[in-house]
Amino acid sequence: METSGKIELRGWGIVIIGWAAFMLANLSNFAFGIILPDMRQEIGFGLETSGWLSAVAWIGKGLLTIPISLFITKAKPKRILQIIFLVLGSGMLLQGFATNIVMLFVGRLFVMGVAAGILSVLVLFKIQYIPKDKMGFINGIETFAGPAGQTLGTIAIPFLLAIMTGWRSVMILMGFVGIALSVLWTFVCKDKNENKVEEVKKEKKSILAPLKEAVSQKNVLLLALGWPGTSLTWIAIYTFWPTYAVESLGLTLVQAGMVLGFLPVASMISSLLSPIIAKKIGYDKPIICLSGLILPISYFAMLQTSNIPLLCLASFISGYAAYSFVPLAFTVLYKIPNLSSEAVSLGTGFIFTLVGLGGALGGSLAGILGSTFGLYKAIALTCLAPFVFFVLTLFLDETGEKAQMKKAQKVDK
Repeated sequence: METSGKIELRGWGIVIIGWAAFMLANLSNFAFGIILPDMRQEIGFGLETSGWLSAVAWIGKGLLTIPISLFITKAKPKRILQIIFLVLGSGMLLQGFATNIVMLFVGRLFVMGVAAGILSVLVLFKIQYIPKDKMGFINGIETFAGPAGQTLGTIAIPFLLAIMTGWRSVMILMGFVGIALSVLWTFVCKDKNENKVEEVKKEKKSILAPLKEAVSQKNVLLLALGWPGTSLTWIAIYTFWPTYAVESLGLTLVQAGMVLGFLPVASMISSLLSPIIAKKIGYDKPIICLSGLILPISYFAMLQTSNIPLLCLASFISGYAAYSFVPLAFTVLYKIPNLSSEAVSLGTGFIFTLVGLGGALGGSLAGILGSTFGLYKAIALTCLAPFVFFVLTLFLDETGEKAQMKKAQKVDK
């Protein structure tokens, strides 16, 4: 990876297609809370099943991200991503044509099961095409893509549902977009390291070697173990807060969608701003840690009032804190000395795996607790989870520019 310079046009094309696919996956997944009432009425299932439908997407993300990433040492990354885009589109089409609950489960498993693999494998192309000094900026835009899809999933979906006469048409449209991205990828992507992959295959390098290299790093482990606490609450809120808002706070579905829409809007803003702020102050760790303190309070506040301006403010603060650490945390992996590109990819995949399991726990746990104790207590309990992230990230190494400069000065002496 070059330390400085411009990003070439093909590099932009590669990352934009990857981001578009990831945004599409998030659009599909986070539209679930909005289309859930119509799904339940048409196909017929209860609140606990709704929780498992939410969870299965994150279980798939947790179980499949590392296996997908492991193939980078045995197959062409270009081909891996093309297959991912095809599976993504197929999962959406399967949901659009679903006639029973099984088809919904499989479709959601397909979509989110491969979604995190997009960014894990994309790491290899970013290392080829993105100069090191631009990586924080690029990771900020990449992080922006997730909440952008979430924004469309919560704000635009209610209007699309009306325009396209139902949730099935929306899912089918998204499915065809996923397949179109797979076709476009064939013409845009070029792997500079394709010959290197063939050499690695000939060397019979252990498929688990990059994963072992990644998890031997303290920073990778701390992020992977703490991050699920934030995703657990995030998914519990996204899946069940609209239902809670309608049934307990007296909001309409459109009002609930508008309030929830502030989450990803704020996340998009923080994704772009936090790398700039970190660069200005010269430190990453304070921004990363602070999220774990803010999130329990701001999420809990969303349960306490029916005042829409206050709910919007709490939602905005939650969304900002939920993503302000993300681009900085992922960039930490690129700053680990002598870590191979495959290990960076597997480290990213390892984090996504545990984040996915945290999300699965958020949906299933909130659904089970909600059926027993009611949604208020269920969601309130999940609000405590991000504090785990705060505690663990206190032990991260500081990787900001000022800290790096101090280390360099010590070496020179």
